[in-house]
This record gives sequence, structure tokens and C-alpha cells, in this order.
Amino acid sequence: MSDTTNRLNDWNAADLARSGFSADGKRLPPSEQPPQKPQLVPSPGLAEWLWTTGGSLLFSTYQSGRLFMLGNNPDRSLHAIERVVGTSMGLAIDRDKLWVGTREQIWRFSNTGADDIGGQAYDAIYMPRHGYFVGNSNTHDVIADVSFRGERFPFLYANTQFSCVATVDEHYTFRPVWVPDFISSLAPEDRCHLNGICARDGELRYATVCGRSDTRLGWKASKSHGGFVVDIATGETVCSGLSMPHSPRWHDGKLWLINSGEAELGYVDFDTGRFKPVALCHGFARGLAFVDGYAVVALSRLRPEKNGLVGDINLEQRLEERGFYQRCGLLVIDLATGKLAHWLSIEGPVTELYDVVFNPGIRRPYSPGFREPEQHTWRIHLPPGPWKDAAKPPADFQGWRPRDDKS
Repeated sequence: MSDTTNRLNDWNAADLARSGFSADGKRLPPSEQPPQKPQLVPSPGLAEWLWTTGGSLLFSTYQSGRLFMLGNNPDRSLHAIERVVGTSMGLAIDRDKLWVGTREQIWRFSNTGADDIGGQAYDAIYMPRHGYFVGNSNTHDVIADVSFRGERFPFLYANTQFSCVATVDEHYTFRPVWVPDFISSLAPEDRCHLNGICARDGELRYATVCGRSDTRLGWKASKSHGGFVVDIATGETVCSGLSMPHSPRWHDGKLWLINSGEAELGYVDFDTGRFKPVALCHGFARGLAFVDGYAVVALSRLRPEKNGLVGDINLEQRLEERGFYQRCGLLVIDLATGKLAHWLSIEGPVTELYDVVFNPGIRRPYSPGFREPEQHTWRIHLPPGPWKDAAKPPADFQGWRPRDDKS
């Protein structure tokens, strides 16, 4: 049938208005968007599953500039907080620190320990400590504590705009670490859309690239089939013929990634050089974390502008053919069966996610982000030494005060 007015995944007027788009599908500036908070709708078993993992999930929203922390309350129900971190994309986390990459900035947060805030107990408080301004790097994936060619790096990121892997620098805008052999110069032209990087055994090893191009935005000419995975150690292509590949991750002896243009989660068969799909995703997928025998995938809705995120790829048709209603949120996929086990849907102004990470051992994380000035004024975190008492707020201070039994 040629009539597509009733396609499952078409945006209607209510969808556009609720999600902050104009009638012609263009995103409204923040001052014109409706004043509403995102609504998180979990599947019935998500809270209990997350509790059994003993950890928490963090995910970034890119277009709406939010960072979410998803954990559990003491009664095992879900607990979520959101913080504004402009165009937040790539994430890396452990018990000590959180790195957040944005389009033009890199932020490092430090875990200052457990504490009570507003009568609520938290396992970790992540405070912003250091910001790097990296120009129009268009930061995508990030990695912390990784080695490459004999050098140890506290942080590396996919510098998509300049078609390279880079690190932060105290003096320069950024320091290039690896450049694909077909890129002739570092220009802010997003020539090949190098978006994903991952480590293997602590070494920077693989990158996902959307097209072998050395011209400005040249990768867009082959969105549906030009993507590939490169072994950074050897320069060899280990898998090709992909559609906008994202989120390479080494897990349990396999190189996993998302073939985003085909809505597929899978892994690379190194013997054949082929991509082996394991599960289909309900939207444009990018962002991947592993928790025991499960994969957590971040999903975005397809943009209403047809020449935007999904122009010239098969994703929209693929979702329609399978009767998949596109959603923004998280999928928890059982790797043993390839089936969906749990999910989180997000409604409202958040329509795109970029990355998701799992934080083991931290069930209830917190961060004031760049708000709550009393936290930034009075939360003092000092190195070990002969000093015993950190500064404390005065007795008549009405805001947050530190837990009395903190050492």
C-alpha cells in the first residue's frame, strides 16, 4: 500500500509537542520546549533484576543534555536522578570516578564516599572535579585507565569530528593518539564518523567507523553498508558491510557491537569476518553495557526529520516490518536466548540516548551535578594526612550537612 499515514512509528502532532519538536520535525530551542520532566516507565521485573546485580546504571541522553543515575531504594524499588550535563554522550565509571564526554567538553567527577543527603542514604557521591574544553571534538565513546603502544592513559575518547582517537591535554585542545591510515589530515569535518572505541585486556584495541572516507561528511554516502570495525593494533579491518556500527565492547572473549542501522546487537566472528546478530532492538541502538549474562542496550527514537539520524538506512522499514514500536530507553537482553528480559521506556522531552554503563557495587549513586551550591561549598574531600576535620557548615546552616559519623 502506498498510504503510509498509519505507519506504526510515524510521529503525530502530540508526539512532536510532547518531545520538544516543531510541527515540521525540527527540535525547538530549550526556551520554547514544554516545561516537563522525563517519565521513566520500567518493566515489572526491572527493579528486582537491578537489585540482584548489586549495582546501578548510568545513561546519557545527548540531545536533551541529561545524565541519569538509576539505582534502587532500600525497599528494592527503582531510584532515579537526572542532572543536566550538556550534550552528554560517552561515559566511563568505576568506584573512584566518573568521566562524561560532551560535544565540546570532558568532565571528570570523583566519588567522595557514602553520605546522607536530604534524609536519603547514598553509596557514592560523585562531585565534578575537572573539566576539559576540547573544542568541537564531537566526543562519542570514552575509555578510562587504558594503555596504548606502551603509554598509559587515564582517559581516551573517540574524537569524531577530527576522525581520530584522542586524549585530553593540560595545554593543547586535545592530543591525537591514533588516526586511521586513510585519514590524510586532522580537520573538523567528521570524515569517517569514527564513533566507537573499546579496550581488550586493558589495551586500546577496536574502533567502529561508519565509512572509509577522507572528505567532509563523506561517510554519509554509504550509511547503509559502509561501516566497519578496525583492529587498532594491526590496522586491519576485522568486520565490514555494517550499517552505522556503534559501541564496540570486548566481553567474555567476544567483540560485541551494535549494527545500529539494522537494529541488531551481535558480535564479530573473527574466522569469517562477519557480524553475527544475537538480538533485534526496538529503535536506533547505541550504548552497550554488560551485566553478568545480560546486555543493556540504550535506545533512541528515530528523529522526525527524515534526512536526520536515519536517512539512507533501512532501520525505519525494518522496525515497521516486524511491528516493533520504536522507543527511547533501555533494553536488558538475555544473551543466552537473545530475548528481551526487562526494559525501561522514557517518555517526554528525552527521545535519544547515547551511552549506558554499569557501576558494580554501587546500588544508589548520587551527584549534585552543577547544581546544589551547598554541596560544592561544604562537601570537602581531603587526601589522607595528619589533618582530621574537614570544614563543616555553621550551626544555623539550613541546607545539607555532612553525616556525623563520616571519617
